[in-house]
Amino acid sequence: MGDRAVQDEVIRYLADAKVRVQKPHGPICAGEAAKASQFAHFLARRYYRDRLARSFRYSHRLRRQTGRIAEEVADVKEFDGFLSQCVMGSLESAQQVGGMARARLGAAPEPGPWWHDLLDYEYAYFLQAATAERGATTHRLCQGTSAVCRRFAWAMPEVLPLLRAGEPIGGDLRRESALLFSRTHAGRIFVVQVDAIVESIFHATDGASTADEIAAAAGVSVEQARETLQTLSGIGAVIIPAAAF
Repeated sequence: MGDRAVQDEVIRYLADAKVRVQKPHGPICAGEAAKASQFAHFLARRYYRDRLARSFRYSHRLRRQTGRIAEEVADVKEFDGFLSQCVMGSLESAQQVGGMARARLGAAPEPGPWWHDLLDYEYAYFLQAATAERGATTHRLCQGTSAVCRRFAWAMPEVLPLLRAGEPIGGDLRRESALLFSRTHAGRIFVVQVDAIVESIFHATDGASTADEIAAAAGVSVEQARETLQTLSGIGAVIIPAAAF
């Protein structure tokens, strides 16, 4: 094996707990396997703690009221069990860690009636920040690996600046908003407010439907569906194979 191949094997060994179980030594000599496993746990804990801190930054501002912050989950006993089976950077692992953080914060005293919407927003953002895998190759139109579109009961684009400024949030902001969260292959994260048509097109992009079928499901012309899909592709929300159109 060349140096690059060995490097890739070591990275995979450190990032994927399943590989360490199947191949206890892998590219590591037997005497160093235990140390390598400890180092892998250290890397994963640091990786997720960092992304929790960045993604749950609004709820972090309210720590005096809630008594909790998201990154604390990286130090609880449950997280130790997670480290023994996680694949660092995978969507599944991001969902597990984000779920732990949302549950922990959700059990805290609520700073306001918008609290759970805020946690759902930060969870969706965390999926983008903590998912590095690209997903399986497909010849069909499909959603981005970590992309998610969620409807909120509160106008989150207006709520967030108020939270950042420490200002009160009035009941007039209790109105629905649909937000699309996505990440490009280059790692840039997008959060965009979408209308009902874009929301429908995104949800209809299920990995099995053609552009014509997506257009029919969303109730728009094929031309409009294709234009919207191209736009969504630019922000990593959908994946368009070369032969899709």
